Amino acid sequence: MLSIFKITFVCRNGKGEVKNFIIKDGEGAHQISRNLKNQDLIANSFVFETYIWATKTGSKILAGEHKINDTWSIKRLVNALISGNALENEMVIKILEGWNLRDIADYFVKEGIIKEKEELYDLVGYPAVDYNQNPNLPKPKDFSAEYEFLKEKPKNLSLEGYLFPDTYRVYKDAKLEDIIKKMLDNFDHKISSEIAGEIDNQGKNLYDILTLAAIIEKEAKTPEDKKRVAGVYYNRLNIGMALQADPTVNYITDKVTDRPSYEDIETDSLFNTYKYPGLPPGPICNPGLDSIMAAIYPGKNDYMYFLNTPDGQLIFSKTLAEHKRNREKYFND
Repeated sequence: MLSIFKITFVCRNGKGEVKNFIIKDGEGAHQISRNLKNQDLIANSFVFETYIWATKTGSKILAGEHKINDTWSIKRLVNALISGNALENEMVIKILEGWNLRDIADYFVKEGIIKEKEELYDLVGYPAVDYNQNPNLPKPKDFSAEYEFLKEKPKNLSLEGYLFPDTYRVYKDAKLEDIIKKMLDNFDHKISSEIAGEIDNQGKNLYDILTLAAIIEKEAKTPEDKKRVAGVYYNRLNIGMALQADPTVNYITDKVTDRPSYEDIETDSLFNTYKYPGLPPGPICNPGLDSIMAAIYPGKNDYMYFLNTPDGQLIFSKTLAEHKRNREKYFND
């Protein structure tokens, strides 16, 4: 079998045509070989797959756009796919779990993707804004015709919650809308039919799950704590008790603080879960998959309260009296 690789295997017929070949994130050797064959860049998928198996190069192939000459041997072709040259026309962007639209806008400005934050807001919506109450603002683009999961999202609110946190490779000259669609495509991929089916079986909807998951994302770090926090919030929702989630207040005020002031808590906004019981109108950030799963599968418990200690611990309590004692212990209130 090794004798196969001692010959120069010509990818096509020697015309010397250069083609752009795109490898998407997550594509494996079989899909790549099939795509190469469909574009007439190789004559035999089996030979290509056998070569990368024998040379153990399959895991080194990089996603991105590659320029491939159809006269190349299999060896030269594979070397091109693993060389990293595809990244020359691309840039990497990293959207962190828990970032909201303000964070993403700041990051895009810093990376030179946009010049002004308003470019993002005009496309996907302003954070904490109800467009029914702000008719003078330019309405964001409605992507619901392209993405089924957006049909249940209120049209008067932004895309907050749907810009899935992940690492993305995009073309350096990519349009902002193309980048947003890449994030929405990723969201569609991560929220599988099984996840969507479970949400439906529970009599819930994805938008409410995202709204709660976004609060959970801001309150807890580990998957276990996220499930416990989800349990607390569901316990409150079940009895009509206000969620009293500090991150929802921070979302309104655009402050970064573990303990909003009394004046902040008095802010009159439907996003303020101290003043208004139930879920806020929509997500306050873009949650990761762990937080989404916690909102779907909360930890069952009898806790009604929790607090974040200065050293990052979550302390849970069942009664208000116990919660007050914990506050005195950790914060000297």
